[in-house]
Amino acid sequence: MAKKHGLGFRPHFKTHQSASIGQWYKDFGVSGITVSSFRMAEYFAVAGWKDLLVAFPFSPPDLEYMVRLPADHTVSILVDSEEIFEVLQKIRRRVSFYIDVDTGYGRTGVRSDDPEQAERIIRCSRKNRNLDFAGFYCHAGHSYKAAGADGRREIHRKALSDLAILKQQFSDLHPRVLYGDTPNCSTQENFEGVDTITPGNFVFYDLFQWSVGSCREDEIAVAMACPVVSRYPGERKLLIHGGAVHFSKEELRLEGQVVFGRGVEGCAGTGLLFSGAGWSPMKEPVSLTEISQEHGIIRDCPPGFFDRVRIGDLLYLLPVHSCLTANLMGGYVTTEGQQIGMMPRPG
Repeated sequence: MAKKHGLGFRPHFKTHQSASIGQWYKDFGVSGITVSSFRMAEYFAVAGWKDLLVAFPFSPPDLEYMVRLPADHTVSILVDSEEIFEVLQKIRRRVSFYIDVDTGYGRTGVRSDDPEQAERIIRCSRKNRNLDFAGFYCHAGHSYKAAGADGRREIHRKALSDLAILKQQFSDLHPRVLYGDTPNCSTQENFEGVDTITPGNFVFYDLFQWSVGSCREDEIAVAMACPVVSRYPGERKLLIHGGAVHFSKEELRLEGQVVFGRGVEGCAGTGLLFSGAGWSPMKEPVSLTEISQEHGIIRDCPPGFFDRVRIGDLLYLLPVHSCLTANLMGGYVTTEGQQIGMMPRPG
C-alpha cells in the first residue's frame, strides 16, 4: 500500500515487540520504525534500529530513557501540550517532534480544529534549539469502532481533510504528515496529503481486523496454542487452558455470539505440529465463547470435531486482538518450531 500510493512507511512495532520479527521488515527496505515507549525504543536500538519515533505523548520519566539512546540515533517524539516544554528544556540532544493531532478519536492530541494550540506549541519549541518541529501525527483509532465500511471511509476522509488544512496553515515550516491505523491503511485508496503511514497490527492481523474487512481470515498470522484439559460429551463442551491472562478480555460478536477466539485447522495431536505451512479456517466454526482468568470454554462443538479431540491435544485459536495476546504471552513459536523472543518484561 505504501509503494502503491508513494508513501513513506514507518511501521509500528508495538504489536510484535520482537527484535527477530523486526529484522523481517528490513527485507522490505524499512529503515525507520514507530514504537510506543522509550523502553521499547531502547530495545530496538540495541537490535540495530537507528531511526525511532516514540508515538506516545512525551512525559517527564522519558528523559531518563532518552539520554541512554546512542547519540548517532535519530529520535522523534510526540507532543500535545505546551506544559511539557518545561521538561523538554532539559534535553541535550537534537530531537524532532510531531504534534499529536486528534481528528475525532478523543484519546490524545491537539484537536484538529484548534490550530491556535498547534501554533502555541510550535512557538514554545523555539525556546530550545535542540527541538525541531517535524510535522503532524494522527492515529484515527476511532475507525476501529466505526459502523461499517462507510463509517470508516468517513473517518478517513475527515482525518485527511483536517490534516490537509493544518499542513497548509503551517506550510512555511514544511511539515510532514504521519498517519496510520491498520483498518484504513489496509483498505483505503486515497492518502492525499499524507507523507508516511505508521500501522502496526497488520504484521499479524486478528479476528477484529478480519471482521471489518482489513484482511482475509487466512491472512491472520498468529494463533494461540491451548491444551485441552477436559471433555464433556453430553454438551460437546471443551475446557482449554486459555483464558483472560492469555487472550485478554477483548471480545467480538460473530454470528450472534460473543467470542474471544476462533479455532483453525492445522494442529496435530499434542505437539506444536502443523500440517503443511500453517493453519486454515475451519469449515464449521469452533469459537471460544467463555473465559475466566485461566479457563476457556468451547461449547456446542461440531460432532466430528469433538469426537477427534482428546485431552492433551493443542487447539489453535485466532485471537480477537493480536497486540494484546502477543503482549500477554511474551514469545512465539513459528510453524517450523523456531522459538522467537520478545522484548523482556519490566523488572
